[in-house]
Amino acid sequence: MGIPKTIRSSPFSFLSRPLSIRQQLPLLICLLLLVLITLFGTISYIGIRRTESGAGRERLRSLTEQLSSLFHQSARTMVTMTQATANREEIINFLSADTQRSQFPARALEVMQKLLVDSQTSWMELRDLRGRLLLRAGRETGMTKGSDASQGTAVGTKAPDPSQEITGPKPDTSFIGKIYLAGDSMYYPVIVAVLKDKRPVGYLLRWRPMRATPQALAQLSQLMGAKATLYFGNRDGTLWTDMLRPVAAPPSDPQNIHQPVTYKRPGGSPVIAFSLPVAGSKWVILVELSRDLVLETANRFLYSMIAIGLILMISGMLIAWRISRNITRPLDRLIEATAAIAGGDYSSPVVIDRRDELGKLAASFNSMAVQVHHAQDELEKRVRMRTEELQAVNKELEAFSYSVSHDLRAPLRAVSGYAMMLKEDYEESFDEEARRITGNIISNVKMMGRLIDDLIAFSRLGKREILRRDVDMKALAEVCVAELLLTWPEEKFSVVAGDLPGCRGDEDLIKQVWMNLIGNALKYSSLKEEPRIEIGSTKNAAGVIYFVRDNGAGFDMKYADKLFKVFQRLHSQEEFEGTGVGLALVKRIIDKHKGRIWAESAPGNGAAFYFSLPV
Repeated sequence: MGIPKTIRSSPFSFLSRPLSIRQQLPLLICLLLLVLITLFGTISYIGIRRTESGAGRERLRSLTEQLSSLFHQSARTMVTMTQATANREEIINFLSADTQRSQFPARALEVMQKLLVDSQTSWMELRDLRGRLLLRAGRETGMTKGSDASQGTAVGTKAPDPSQEITGPKPDTSFIGKIYLAGDSMYYPVIVAVLKDKRPVGYLLRWRPMRATPQALAQLSQLMGAKATLYFGNRDGTLWTDMLRPVAAPPSDPQNIHQPVTYKRPGGSPVIAFSLPVAGSKWVILVELSRDLVLETANRFLYSMIAIGLILMISGMLIAWRISRNITRPLDRLIEATAAIAGGDYSSPVVIDRRDELGKLAASFNSMAVQVHHAQDELEKRVRMRTEELQAVNKELEAFSYSVSHDLRAPLRAVSGYAMMLKEDYEESFDEEARRITGNIISNVKMMGRLIDDLIAFSRLGKREILRRDVDMKALAEVCVAELLLTWPEEKFSVVAGDLPGCRGDEDLIKQVWMNLIGNALKYSSLKEEPRIEIGSTKNAAGVIYFVRDNGAGFDMKYADKLFKVFQRLHSQEEFEGTGVGLALVKRIIDKHKGRIWAESAPGNGAAFYFSLPV
């Protein structure tokens, strides 16, 4: 089953319904506040967000630069301490001896062992200019277990190999090397060149573990503030660490980060990151700040604006409802008073309890109501007077109709009687002219009688009430045809009656319509050799249209406006007899039924009369 149209609606159908002022004003205030708050909040939020973002980026840049400088100073300190060992004569002699190097390892090893007293050094290495390992000294750790007879000390089987850093195209003389992963630990070398006569003869490598405790990192994070996260990585991107364990490389290449960038690590929230190389090392330092933390002030402002906006909208709606109520209350009184006046009650004026525009409107309305009351009384008096006058005129018309129907008929009957007596008694002694005159007298008397009858019928029709009932139009038209054909020669006319749907109206008056229209069709087609009358109906959106069509004399359509007026005829009396009242009578009957009548014709091609009655 379909949904009735009265219940079928959409979620936004209320927007298309007419709203009262009491509803429109709060809605308008709410919409204005919503637009203003949204506009102001959006502009302010964007401004604060940009300011906070810019400040956060500058702070990130400054923090990264400070940390880079700090670790650069630490790198310089470690390089300086290692350089002091590399400048020892024992180290220089060991690396500069080409063939008798075996005479110096003990003394060089002794110097290296002294430096291992530092707990932050895991092992030390001496390498030649080609990066080949010559001597290693270190404690017994997972990296240094095992032995190498050619080097005379315990060595690790999986120690990192930094030879590529030493033998590069333009190797640095002293620097912090890359971070290497060995087992579960990370190490980095402090590499310094051993010089003899200002010429490098080899390299001293001091291996230190990348080791930090969570407490130390927490303290460092507190020093950095805003829960910043610090990462170290090799410049070539081979290894990244948070100083506790290896971590994934950042989504953006740190070597190309010249400005703070925003990205999101897998499973994490968006961060703002900035990186700088650590001078004197092969490292890159990367600092990440939480973007939500940087924009915390802007987000707090946004939430505050939302809360304030809701409060303002609710307050505005309540105030607007109060104002609209003060406006519509007197309007409601005006509506009630208007309804009372429309019902004829002038005893309920609008109460005036304010002096603003609505109070002036109420006063004007009361004044108007008084004037309308007086005007209505005056109008009723005039209507009574006009009614009395009209009744008097109607009585005079009735008297006139009575006079026409009785007083005029008596002399007409006398003239008609005397003319008939002359014709019957003296016709044989009359010449042709006398006979013609006598015939004209009798004919005109009959015409005058018909004219009197038609005028009386026309005048009486004005005050006749319509008695509506179901009418069989088919049977009624056939009865009219049968009655009218009695006055014409048998089988002179060809009358065709089609389907005629029934209607609802006054049967006697509608019969008069058929009698006049069919009678005219017979009369004006009687001069044709094969007169044809067609009676039928058609249907359209407005209802049923009945018509009577003939092939008679017809008329010129430019005179069609005269057809339905009293005493207006389009043909002479010599051509076709008539009083000029029949079509006017038909028009008046159709008008009383609230219907419509019209005609279509052309001279010599017949005429068609149409009429429709309301359903």
